[in-house]
Amino acid sequence: MPERLAITEPSRQVKEVIGSGPYSFIMNERLSGSLAVYERNAAYVPRNDGPPVGTSGPKIAYFDRVEWHTIPDGGTAAAALQAGEIDWWEQPSSDLLPLLRKHDDLTVEIIDTLGYYAVLRFNHLHPPFNNMNIRRALLGAFNQEDMMIAVAGDDSSMWKTGVGIFTPTSPFANDAGMDVLDAPRDPARVKRDLAAAGYNGERFVFLVPTDSPASNAMSEVAGGVFRTLGMNMDYQTFDLATVTQRLDSPEPPEKGGWNVSANYAPGFAAMSPAAHGFLRGLGRQSLFGWPVMPKLEELRSAWINASDIEEQKRLCREIQLQAFRDVPYIPLGAFFFATAYRNDLTGILKGGIPLFTNVRRA
Repeated sequence: MPERLAITEPSRQVKEVIGSGPYSFIMNERLSGSLAVYERNAAYVPRNDGPPVGTSGPKIAYFDRVEWHTIPDGGTAAAALQAGEIDWWEQPSSDLLPLLRKHDDLTVEIIDTLGYYAVLRFNHLHPPFNNMNIRRALLGAFNQEDMMIAVAGDDSSMWKTGVGIFTPTSPFANDAGMDVLDAPRDPARVKRDLAAAGYNGERFVFLVPTDSPASNAMSEVAGGVFRTLGMNMDYQTFDLATVTQRLDSPEPPEKGGWNVSANYAPGFAAMSPAAHGFLRGLGRQSLFGWPVMPKLEELRSAWINASDIEEQKRLCREIQLQAFRDVPYIPLGAFFFATAYRNDLTGILKGGIPLFTNVRRA
């Protein structure tokens, strides 16, 4: 990053776009919420050895131009893919996968085998979820299978339950304290626990993005749970851009803030304590929600300093137990997005997020 940009005040927007990779972003062709355009960077020289693996190895741009269209309506996107008007649909909705799998000219597969890690995230700054005991009481309310079926359908190969604080494919995933999530759900007991924790009908804002299918589906199920518990929920729906802006606001809900949100992150982001943003407990320096959790920070530092894998695993059990005490969020499960593309595309890399490099037309 050039120094003149690095020293820019955080409150000022940097409008200059510098592309140094295989493809460059074409700023003047961007249509907000509709189109992003990338062109081959003639100045980029890929490495000439080794296999392409994720974002390592040779990154070759075979296309002169890539157009990324945002098509909110799934039926419209499916029709465009089948007709050859688009070549690749990054994340088809689960209800349309059977239709796409029947099409002879399309390939439907999971390329990101780490999947996505789903959470119900609390705002720790404002009532009622600044009360740790209220957050703990809600650990017994949500069923991961209900959440994942809503997100990814009845095909259980597309989701996982029994998910704790780490991505289930992580070597640090463990069963410490999992009874709080795996035990039979008992709404009557949760109601009693909420009353004992001091919940007295306080209103809270549940922020819901209508154009993010996975978050919207989880929100619908979670909203039903809150209603069953008799909680005073204000279920507010917006487009994803508005929700994202609101999540960044530490203001009280009545001044544009929020209290709870159903969200998810790429599986690799929850593989270990090192990069797990939802586990940070640094208050206003943490990810949205801003929890203060000194014990979790202490355990994270110990994990980073541990050189033995078995000691790291032991510490991750402690981290999971502490997370169930502090409750920065409630794990809702893990799921996979299938991707769908025209059969004449080759070179799509497996094992990570969709990339344009090394993709070519047969």
